[in-house]
Amino acid sequence: MTRPLLPTAAVALFWVLTLTAGALVPGYSIRQDYVSSLAGRGSSVALLGIAAITVLGLAHLSAAWVLRGGLAAPLVLAGLAGLTIAAFRVGCPLGAAGCSFTPGNRIGDASSAVHGYAVAAYEVALVVAMLVTAVSRRSADKVFARVSVVAAPVSVVFLLSTGGDANGLWQRAWLVVNTAWLVALVWRTRSRIRS
Repeated sequence: MTRPLLPTAAVALFWVLTLTAGALVPGYSIRQDYVSSLAGRGSSVALLGIAAITVLGLAHLSAAWVLRGGLAAPLVLAGLAGLTIAAFRVGCPLGAAGCSFTPGNRIGDASSAVHGYAVAAYEVALVVAMLVTAVSRRSADKVFARVSVVAAPVSVVFLLSTGGDANGLWQRAWLVVNTAWLVALVWRTRSRIRS
């Protein structure tokens, strides 16, 4: 009974840490700034940002532990990618506020490049998990299979929409889709096992 609580609690903690860290940075804009800049090198709340992103990676690893089987592999990869995102932080020498769009406040170094590749790896692994869920549950859980089929391209579209106007909103929409899907997955699986 408690196993689905681990990924659920981790997702909740991710959101609490992210929102708290953002509120503590003067000038930080949820509309424009990335979550990663909260953990960035130069951020005054880097420890909170690193903790938030680490907890998100752990949410996926704990979901893999809850689910096991074939679905666990892409969730483990997503979790490891999340931990890599936390470890290889973007450079924000002027701080978290405006890191993604203020000239001179983003360092394009190796750590930032690894960070970007890890975000891409996270997305690929999570979309694979969504599609595996859609295929494997098309008979037993048609509703969640359909939800997964819709969530996968929506996640991709939201991620690809970052990098322009309203970076922060698009990224947060992307994270809402991904984390809500993950929480729903572990609880739907639990209810299927019990019935």
